[in-house]
Order: sequence, then C-alpha cells, then structure tokens
Amino acid sequence: MSDKTIEILAPAGSYTAFHAALCAGADAVYAGGIRFGARAFADNFTEEEMIRAIREAHFYGKKLYMTVNTLLKDAETDSLHAYLQPYYENGLDAVIVQDFGVAGSIKKYFPDLDIHASTQMTVTDLYGARFAQDCGMTRVVPARELSLEEIRRIREGTDLEIECFVHGALCYCYSGQCLLSSMIGGRSGNRGRCAQPCRLPYTFDAAAGQGKQYYLSPKDICTLDLIPDLIESGIDSFKIEGRMKSPQYVAGVTEMYRKYTDFYLKSGREAFQVRPEDREMLLDLYNRGGFSEGYYKTRNGRQMISLTRPNHAGVRAARIICQKGREVLARALTDLSAGDVLEIAGEKNDYTLGSAVRKGQDFSFLVRKTVKLRAGMILSRVRNGALLKRIEESVAGTDLQRPVEGRLELRIGSPAVLRVICDGCEYSTESREPVQSALNRPLSEARVREQLNKTGTSLFRFSRLDITMDPDVFMPVQQLSGLRRDAFAGLENEIYSQSGRTAPVIPDVVHTEQPSGQMEERPGSGRKTSSRFAVYVETPEQLQTVSSWFNRTGAFPERVYIGTGILTGNRADDRSDISDVLHRIRQQGTAVYAALPYVLRSTEYPAFRELLHRAVQFGSDGFLLRNCGEYQFLREHGFDKPVILDHNLYVFNRHAVEFWNTLGVREFTVPLEMEPDEFFRFGPEKAEMEIYGAEPVMVSAQCLFKTAGGCRKDNPVSSLTDRKGKVFPVRAHCDFCYNVIYNSRPRHIPAKHTVGTGSPAGLRRIRFSTESAEDIMNVLDEYLTD
Repeated sequence: MSDKTIEILAPAGSYTAFHAALCAGADAVYAGGIRFGARAFADNFTEEEMIRAIREAHFYGKKLYMTVNTLLKDAETDSLHAYLQPYYENGLDAVIVQDFGVAGSIKKYFPDLDIHASTQMTVTDLYGARFAQDCGMTRVVPARELSLEEIRRIREGTDLEIECFVHGALCYCYSGQCLLSSMIGGRSGNRGRCAQPCRLPYTFDAAAGQGKQYYLSPKDICTLDLIPDLIESGIDSFKIEGRMKSPQYVAGVTEMYRKYTDFYLKSGREAFQVRPEDREMLLDLYNRGGFSEGYYKTRNGRQMISLTRPNHAGVRAARIICQKGREVLARALTDLSAGDVLEIAGEKNDYTLGSAVRKGQDFSFLVRKTVKLRAGMILSRVRNGALLKRIEESVAGTDLQRPVEGRLELRIGSPAVLRVICDGCEYSTESREPVQSALNRPLSEARVREQLNKTGTSLFRFSRLDITMDPDVFMPVQQLSGLRRDAFAGLENEIYSQSGRTAPVIPDVVHTEQPSGQMEERPGSGRKTSSRFAVYVETPEQLQTVSSWFNRTGAFPERVYIGTGILTGNRADDRSDISDVLHRIRQQGTAVYAALPYVLRSTEYPAFRELLHRAVQFGSDGFLLRNCGEYQFLREHGFDKPVILDHNLYVFNRHAVEFWNTLGVREFTVPLEMEPDEFFRFGPEKAEMEIYGAEPVMVSAQCLFKTAGGCRKDNPVSSLTDRKGKVFPVRAHCDFCYNVIYNSRPRHIPAKHTVGTGSPAGLRRIRFSTESAEDIMNVLDEYLTD
C-alpha cells in the first residue's frame, strides 16, 4: 500500500455540479465566479454561491480553487482585488491564473493566497515551471501536450505541485496560444468566450482527395489505464475537464478516477486493471469518436483526432438486421434500457427506447419514411438513461454528514450541556431552561439518544454519543432538538473560522496614463522612412528578398527579426550566405533580433541550443521571446542581450508591464487581440505594434501533414479551407515539432493610418510568414518608401 496521496480535482460549472463532485469523492473542485473565468458560458457561481461552496468544501475537508484564468484588460484589474476579497476572507484555497500581471498583483496584495499557473500560461518544460516557481506560484498545470517523461523532469527539478488533465476535452492548440475563435468570430478564448471553430470541418490542401474532415478536433482523453504511470511520474493532482458538462458527467467521471486511483494506491501496479464496463460507462457519458490517452505516451498522430465527427459519439448499441418500410429490425450489442437514445441519421431522427433490451436480443422500431438504414449498419447510443438515473440516485443517496463526538450532561436544576467535537474543533452549548425532575414520565437514556440522533439533513451525525444523566429527569424533546441544532451550528462556525482570513489593506487605484500621441522620430537615422519599422522574416528566401529590396531602395528598417526557419537547418554554404546578408544589414544600422520558437520542449533542447548558437554566430543583437520558459533558459544560461516579448506573452494591463519590468524586460509587442490605443493607454515605455502579417491563430503539437498521411520533416507549407471557403496557411516547424496555422487574411493597417498611432518609443512591425517574393516587395513598397 502506498502512502502517497493523489488529489482528484473535479470541475464545477454550477453549484449542482459542485455538490455532485463532492458526493462522487473529489478532493477538490475548481469553479469560476461571475467574472474572469475561461468558461464564460457555464452557469458559474454568484458571489453568494462561491462563498457557500468554499465554506462547504472546507467543512468536508475538501478544497476549492477559483479560476481567474483569462487575460484582464487594464480597466478590469481595478476591480480584481475587490472581486477576490470576499472569497479570500472566507478561505479560498487558490486561484488559477493565466495573466502574468494578475498573478503578480495577487501575490502582492494577497501574499498567502496560493496561485496556480493555468495551462493557459503554456508551461511546456522545466524552465517554464522554474519560471512559475520563481514568480511565487505554488502549483503548475503544464501544457496538456507534455509526455510522462517531461512531467517527471518538472517533478524532479522543482518544488511545485503538479496538476495534470486526465480526462475530458482536448484542445487542438497549445492552451493560451489559440486566436482562431477571436480572429474569425470575435470571441476570444483568452477571454473565456471560445466558439470552438476547431470543431468545424475543413479540407486540407496536402490531403488530396480526403475531402472535408474534422482535422482540428481531438478525441477526448481517458487515462484510467495510465493511472499507475501518471502517479509514478510525480503528478499530485488529477484534473478532470468539464466545467461545461452536466452534474451527472462530473459525478460519473469523478467516481471512476476516485475508484481506480484508490485501487492502485492500495493494491499496486500488479493488481491494477480497469474493468471494460467502467470504460463503457465513461464512453456513454461523453466521447468524441472514442478516447485517446492524450500526449502522455504519444507525441501526436491521426489516432488522436476525431476526423469524422466533433461531438458525442456514444457507444455501439445495435446492428441493423433489415428494414421493411418504416419498420427496422436490429440486434442489441449491449444492454439497453428504457429511455436510451439511439442516433439514427441525424438528431431529428433519434429513437428513444420504450423498454429494456438485453444484449443479443432483437428488437424493432419505427423510423421516418425518409430514413433508410441498410443491413449491418451500427447505431450508437448517445444517451444512457439508466446510467444517468443511477448517477443521480447515487448523488442523492450519498451521506456527506461529518462524524462528531457528542457529550451530553443532564443534571436536575442545571442547564443541559451538549459538547460536540469534530477533527479538533469543539463547541459547547447550554439549554435556556434547567433540567427538571420528572413528575410522572422520566426521560430514558434511549429516548434521549434517539432524539439527538435525528440529525436529518444537517451537516453532522453522531459517531459517538456519551450521555450522563440524573435519574428521573425531564426535558421537552423539542429542547433536546434545539440543543443539538445550536451545538451543530456553533461547531459549523468553529470549523469555518479555521480557514477564514483577515482582509488585506488595498490602496486606492491611481492611474498614470500615457498619452497616445504620434511616435517620435529617431534623429539622425538617415533613412528614407518617415516612421520607424521592424521587419520579420521566417525563411532564408524571405531574408534574401527583403535584403535585395533594402539594397535596391536604400530604405532600411530599424530592426529585422529572423525566424526559426533561418536559425535552424540549412546547409553550411546557406548559413554562410545568411551570415553575409545579416552582416550587410547590420552595417546599415539595422539591429538583428533572433525570434525564438513558440514552444520550448525538453525533447527539443538540442535544437534550441543550436538555434541560440546560430543566433550568436549571426551577430544577433537581441531575442524575441514567445514563451516564459525561454526567458528562464536565457537567464539561467547567462544570455544578457536585450529581449522583447512577442504578442503571445500577452501584456494586457499595467500589472503585466510591472511584472515583466521587475524581471528586466522593457520591450513588448501589442497583443493581437487588443486595440493599440487601449494598449498604449497604460503606458509601456517601449512596444511594437504589428501593422502587417497573417496572425498565427494556432500553434499545435499535432501535425496536419502527419494526420493527412505523413510528414517529411522538411518544414512543409500547405493550407486549410473552412466551410465558407476561407483559406488558412499552415507551416510545419519540424525542428521544434509544431504546426502554425495562420489567419486567412493578413492584418493590414494601411500605411497612412500608422503615422500618429502607438507608443512614443515603439516600432511598427511588418511580419512575413508564407508570402511570395512578389507579395513581400509590394508590402515593403507600401510601408517603407515615401
């Protein structure tokens, strides 16, 4: 038997789901309040409900974590502290945070409140985890894409608690790096409003003849069979996804992970085995084309994607034998119950069983005239009525009352005294009237015990009750019941007081906004441009194109960014050519910055070190950072060149500016989801605004090329086309094994609109990704010439 403890962490999108999670055995629950949560469309908790949930969780020895896992605009941060204060005072156990500024502000004003780094922070390696730890976070939720070995490295290299998703929906994109919903529909996932365009069909240009499929829709994960490996890798908390799911789903999934986690801890690996009926139960609750085990043992692959449907697939329930007119004859492939729903050619044709059918039995039913089913077709059960009823009954029948010891003393002429004790907390109460001597019908000890044990729906039950009483005593049984109620109420308050806190003193908000006037010109630059620009290129071919344009026109930008396609791969003679081009550019006073990869994984450390080596060889003047782990890596390995944060590190408010300033970072990129004027209002000293470029709307560990048939590891480029005909370019970054999907139309702020916009000390960035040489020259003509 292992002495290790594993937290089962359940989701709650409503108070009903919260209660269901506790009844099913959750150790902790995570939930969102009315603001700042990543599930804006869940029911979520009112302030009153959240406080009640915190108190109730603590009462049962459980924990409650609140999600503040969105990006907060500057004005919203003014109300953050007041929003958190009542939850803090009532003992909130932790907040789950995405925004670095929010994390820094909470740490400053609520120093004893634990902060958990959300998976939205995109912590993808040990360096990212160390960054979170150095910044005062106590727990990290690593990117869901990490393997067991990568998690083990974090366990061995930090003191952080590690929380990992073990069941539920899986995003196609690294969490926190997805702009697809925002850019095509105006609903930002980083602001809790994702419309899930990943669950829509697309055609992939590199998959000729395969037609529309759900290329961006991963299967849900189920890791019951991996529980021994997950525990041995060092994970502390098993997190279940599902704040948008029903209370029955929450209870059913929580029950399974409680059951098998406890089984492994008690019986060990050799005895560990998952029963097939338990797997089927989870499939019945929700699955998308079956389950995968996520990324724990797989880097990526077609087997993880639900290509044919994006929604609940149910379980195989019946095989069609034949159809005569409207009547269909089928054979049950599993036990079916009254109320089960079979999916038949679309939701409008679903069939609800009126009676039970045993596995192997034949049964018949009627369908619409237009429905044609052929022999051998499999029908799926998409609603298991009996299962849902069983879960509801289990939740309703669960005894959550806490055991208490009671000591009652009944002495004639003195008030009755009841003392109750629970886990170190105790409370005593007295009756208002003294105990009387009985005139004819004295109370027996059995009658007293019976009355006190009528605890009903209260939060407590007596596990032990000692009664000391004089002979021939009398006391109205209503007073005995009142004595019990008073004692339980007092004990409840004593327990709650153990986790309460005193509110911190928070100063009034004082704004020091910066003017959003015209960018100042850099004197003596000698350039033809009237404004200040930076140019980003991704490939050696693009670098050659922009270099030729610079030399031909004599118009050089202040900064050139070189992407990973330039910094990795390439033959020796190509590297020599790149070095020569960059040298000539730098001779014109243009700074060269190396753009680091969007994702840093331990499996790619050799490639990353080689990239940094190339950057030094090429004479790079600084780095464009895209991941908190990259900051930590550079700091720990002694790189002291200037850095600028790219848009995907999301400086959304003045607290984020302050957070990064304390770490020595002074330059930022305007987030692509934020209006420039809104950004510059809170006054970063230096910031760049992207005025041209196809926004990277997804960064994924999945490989579309591999899903479509195979990746040649040569950084291929292709495109996705949605149902409306919009084309999204796709580039594989094979050295770091991720795909970038770009928006269908580049951001394009006309040159005449860029003057007078932005920060007094910033640059305007032109970013090229998959453009042709002709497109590149046309864009440069527009922006960099008078």
